[in-house]
Amino acid sequence: MAAAGITAGLLPLLLALAAGPGAAQQAPETTTIESAQYRYIVAVPTACRNEEGPGTVDAICSIDLDSEKSAAAKNDTALVLSVAVETLGTEGDTSVDGLRQRYGEASFRDELPEAVCGESDKARVKIEGFKETVEDGRLVYAASVVCAPIKFLQIGERRAEVRHVIAPDLRYRLVARAPTESFDKQRTAIAGFFASFRALPAAGAPIAGK
Repeated sequence: MAAAGITAGLLPLLLALAAGPGAAQQAPETTTIESAQYRYIVAVPTACRNEEGPGTVDAICSIDLDSEKSAAAKNDTALVLSVAVETLGTEGDTSVDGLRQRYGEASFRDELPEAVCGESDKARVKIEGFKETVEDGRLVYAASVVCAPIKFLQIGERRAEVRHVIAPDLRYRLVARAPTESFDKQRTAIAGFFASFRALPAAGAPIAGK
């Protein structure tokens, strides 16, 4: 994955609009990250610290989006914007209905406690507002998650918005998570992160709308 540059004009305006009416935060300056291997593009605040691994990128941001603070911010107390990509087998039915049978709502819900909260006890995780849509032939799941405090680690309650985009050959898992008391303060950055994400077509595949 490679950073493709900082967007300074139109994108910040779009991010502010994506947060919805009444959002008081100013849209942050962003860096665009594009992966040719995993066929996606996404924008994250420039002030965040980016950590990349095989098929993953985590933007770890101080709550006030200060680059110096982000450099030392801890994952469990920061705003974390993450994309993880999983390669899927393409045998069998790869239509939306086929994908729904293989990766249904129950499977989506089942993995969220551990993947989002690091929590093995599912009863300690609230999953709310589940929504299923289809976008450009891809199955999309979204939900809100509340992670219970972990007292012995001195980690407070955290909230997250989660979005899975499932294509025939790739599954994209997007998560925006922050401490509950700070979550609403970063609605603009969170909304912009999700709004900026684009799953790109495979080479030679038709582009939707053309």
